[in-house]
Amino acid sequence: MEKLLERLRILEQSNVITQKTKERLLHMISYLESTHSIILNEDNGGRFITHTAMAIERIERGEGFLQSQGVMEEEIRKEENFAKAQNIAEALEQNVFKLRFPLQEKYFIITNLLVLMEDL
Repeated sequence: MEKLLERLRILEQSNVITQKTKERLLHMISYLESTHSIILNEDNGGRFITHTAMAIERIERGEGFLQSQGVMEEEIRKEENFAKAQNIAEALEQNVFKLRFPLQEKYFIITNLLVLMEDL
């Protein structure tokens, strides 16, 4: 966990993310652990944290993505824990980030949650 916190400090200090984004991600880390017993660390969550941080920053700047459903999304929907991961992603959007993610970003979050849930 300490390495994840260091990652967030570096991103903030280098002005890649804002303090608000950092706080949102810290809230996400705490939420996932306390609500879903998903414990993030550098190995299982480093890329997830960085990508989510960048997605939040893009959304805050108003940079959008084309909303389309592709083969990847169709495959992800077949996963056993898809519904649970989707519910967690929606809770993160509404209760933690208070942002609406473009479809591609939401599926990235869902995919990462599915991987994390395999380790439970």
